Amino acid sequence: MADCPRITDLSAIGPVNFKLRNTGFLDDTEIEYDGYGSYQATRRNIWSTRNHNLRRVLREFPLDEPLPDQCAHWMHAVVGRHFFPDANHRTAFFMLRRILSENGVEPGEWPTEKIEDVTRESHRVRGEMEQITMDIIYRKDELFEVWRRFFEDVLPEEDC
Repeated sequence: MADCPRITDLSAIGPVNFKLRNTGFLDDTEIEYDGYGSYQATRRNIWSTRNHNLRRVLREFPLDEPLPDQCAHWMHAVVGRHFFPDANHRTAFFMLRRILSENGVEPGEWPTEKIEDVTRESHRVRGEMEQITMDIIYRKDELFEVWRRFFEDVLPEEDC
């Protein structure tokens, strides 16, 4: 039996990648970005996100869990901690697909309707929870479960 697909290496990304991707969403005139007043103030807020917190997301990422759990942890960390004024879900999805690709994992298709549904559910659940701090970014809670169900549904089935 082949090894199960898993994220084992996050070295291809760093804090600047998060900030560049989120700034890209700010710059996209086709999609609304709900920032803090002016473009300049919002951009400043994005780039003032603490690099050490973003490095901690990468450094503490659970490398030994099944792939659906790893993906759920990633989304929990990025959308739960809410590093940026807006587009945290979009940033997390984009970065996760890159991480999967860098690790040789084919993520398959993630239908837009399912992404929209899980994003709404994620917003709802996160709004009902205590604030997610850096000390609990990888906790298995209700937000984690929302994301685990999504990834169990959309990731290709593996014989593991």
